[in-house]
Amino acid sequence: MTIKKQKVQRFGKKTALTLNVSYTCSIMAFAFAMFCFFYLDIKGAIFQILLIFSVLNSINTLLFFRHRRLELMYNIMSVLAFVTNLALCMYSGGINSPFTSFLVIIIFAGYATNGFYGNLWLGIVSVTAVLLYYISRSGIMFTDEVSEGVIDEFNFFFLLFLIVLLGGVFGRLLNKNNEKMYKAKKELIQRDEEKAVMLKEIHHRVKNNLHVVNSLLRIQSRNIEDHEVKMMFKVAQSRIVAMARLHEKIYNTNNLKHIDVNDYFKLLINDLINSYNIETKIVLDLSIDEAKISIDSLLPLSLIINELISNSLKHAFNEMDTGRIEVKLRNEGNKNYELIVGDNGKGVASNLFSTTLSSTGTKLINTFIKQLSGSIDLLEGKKGTHFRILFTDDKA
Repeated sequence: MTIKKQKVQRFGKKTALTLNVSYTCSIMAFAFAMFCFFYLDIKGAIFQILLIFSVLNSINTLLFFRHRRLELMYNIMSVLAFVTNLALCMYSGGINSPFTSFLVIIIFAGYATNGFYGNLWLGIVSVTAVLLYYISRSGIMFTDEVSEGVIDEFNFFFLLFLIVLLGGVFGRLLNKNNEKMYKAKKELIQRDEEKAVMLKEIHHRVKNNLHVVNSLLRIQSRNIEDHEVKMMFKVAQSRIVAMARLHEKIYNTNNLKHIDVNDYFKLLINDLINSYNIETKIVLDLSIDEAKISIDSLLPLSLIINELISNSLKHAFNEMDTGRIEVKLRNEGNKNYELIVGDNGKGVASNLFSTTLSSTGTKLINTFIKQLSGSIDLLEGKKGTHFRILFTDDKA
């Protein structure tokens, strides 16, 4: 394993990138200092400033391995780079110095860290540029150590410095990071697709298993003559079918978070009406607002509807030629919903959901209402029986 890979695995990509940039800045500053001293015969402030930066930044980088605080190392490096560049500008032409372009890199490095540091250095560098401009206009300037005879070589070497730093270090490292991010994103998409397929397959198998259970109950109930016991089997079957319908709907949808509530409720209620096969003709009044209800909330909600409509089909329409079942879901905003389930039958006692009652269906409804963090009330003044359920879908 290479040292670079070990560094990435040990510290992370962002830290490894910052360390590489810091190393390169120190090495290039030292090389530029030697170039100025031996080739350009610049042995004054420029040489000393570059050398001091190289040494101090190397110490700063080495200290990181002791305190392990990347932000501290970055801030010290940025301040060192800024002060160094400002001093170099004053000794190499002021606003006309090639080192002014290096100030932009400090801003770029700031934004590479986070938005706060990027904005901070943007403001500092902008003010500095204005000050350098007015200092140059006023004639106040330190000794320009870059003579006319070596200015071309000085600018050329500084250009190479920028090319190596920006193209060879920043560019290549950012490109590698972008490639890794693209690869990681592609792998995440592939995993999400695989997970979606797996989840749909799970829902499909759950649906099949529930239908098997339903078939077993139906076969078992054939030999039962007691009407009450047979009705208990039928109620149990309707609950199982309601759950199976939901899993079937999830399997057939492309969105595993939300499904078409309108179609699902219509299928669920028609299944109930067909399964009870009562002599009364049932007219369904279904009104569903556009809603994105989570699957976690949809299961208890559908079982509540199953219990209420099953009760209507069993008791509300005796000796009636035509009956009406009403299901209305209203989206009140902020994930709050109002559900009305009712019929135009004989009506029920107003204390149906009293805690003193022990009906299995009533207990189930109360349990499902708690799961939805909702409430249920019997609406007065309407023919038949109408319930209003208020709930909040926090999981949507």
